[in-house]
Amino acid sequence: MNHLRFCVLLFAVGFATVMTSLDCDASDPARAKVVCFGDSITKQGYSEILASLLDVQAINAGVGGNTTSQALRRMSRDVLAQHPDVVVILFGTNDTRIDNAGVFVPLEKYTANLHQMIDACEKQEARVVLCTIPPINHERYFTRHDKAAFERVGGLGVLLTKYREAVVQVASQRNVAVVDLNQLLQEQPEWLSDDGVHASKEGVAILAKHIAKAVRPLIEAGPK
Repeated sequence: MNHLRFCVLLFAVGFATVMTSLDCDASDPARAKVVCFGDSITKQGYSEILASLLDVQAINAGVGGNTTSQALRRMSRDVLAQHPDVVVILFGTNDTRIDNAGVFVPLEKYTANLHQMIDACEKQEARVVLCTIPPINHERYFTRHDKAAFERVGGLGVLLTKYREAVVQVASQRNVAVVDLNQLLQEQPEWLSDDGVHASKEGVAILAKHIAKAVRPLIEAGPK
């Protein structure tokens, strides 16, 4: 009988310990929450590696094909409703699609959209990290896009430079962190997949590491 009571007691203690652990994992009040907001480059999943690198809750809010204008329409649901501590914003690859009038977002609108995103985050006291458009392999890009449309505005390179500079300028104006992925990835060509736009398997990890360096000090600084 004593042996039975001991076993029951041991089971009860063990069960309570497991349940306490599960409750902590479910709510995770001590772990910061980071929302990765972007297009297909974000959707590829660098957020999972970011979560491991920083020991944070990282939410993948990437949607393939998204521009900043499209993303603003889902920001309340996909970003703000998560009550994040930090929001990483990476858009622009689709905004620059001047070969498609239904997708293209003019530079002035792109800039205004970034400001609007920052406004929404700051209203919720979430810190922001902006990212520039990563490098694009032009030769591969133009196997599926109309090169002539880009040449009419000076070429893809000129267009991308303007949008990247806008990101850096907005970050400076708003005093938010910026990760210049274009510069950082120039010497890491292995980050790019064969399609010339998206990250390779190795590239997803490379993105996460660069972004983690900008997010870490914001997490360590604590709530705004």
